[in-house]
Amino acid sequence: MDIKKIGDYLLGYKWVFVFAVFVAIAAAGFAWQGDKYSASLALTIGRSGTQNAVDYKYDNYYALKASDEFGSTVVGWFKTPEMAQAVYRRAQIDLGQASLDSLSRQFLAAKISPNTVEVRFSADTPEKIAFLGPAIASVVAEKANKISASSDQGVDFSVTGGEVVVVDNSSNIYRNFWAGLLGGFILGFFIKSAKEYFKE
Repeated sequence: MDIKKIGDYLLGYKWVFVFAVFVAIAAAGFAWQGDKYSASLALTIGRSGTQNAVDYKYDNYYALKASDEFGSTVVGWFKTPEMAQAVYRRAQIDLGQASLDSLSRQFLAAKISPNTVEVRFSADTPEKIAFLGPAIASVVAEKANKISASSDQGVDFSVTGGEVVVVDNSSNIYRNFWAGLLGGFILGFFIKSAKEYFKE
């Protein structure tokens, strides 16, 4: 096969190459538009004070149970737009034009153990992550203090934040590009082969 035939053969597949490059660029662009950094923050829930009642003879058990139930409350807070707004305001970061749904999805909280809640979030710069982490712990602790202050049973909850773990997602751009290029080639060859098959 001479060079001219090779050139003609490749020319017949030029739209496959164009399609693959288009898919690769679109995949990389999608990754680029997302937040570049992901973070995880562990919140530890503690309980102090006891209720003066005979039922609290086994106070360690009830303390753990109370922390477990309060942990569910903390998780629920992060599903509300009010929580995201309070955290961003405390961190002094502009939320921009955010909808109620987008505010509710800013933070993903999950109860890991009866007294541990993990909060995951993301941002486009490490500086924002550095401000958001302490702001989360501060807002949750403040809300916990308000609940404790309004309680007439002498039971106080405390919330402390751990060290923020940050992951750089920049490599996703290159990974998405090559994955998109490969996927585009496979889909492009499949479409071209299908068209040629049905022409016969």
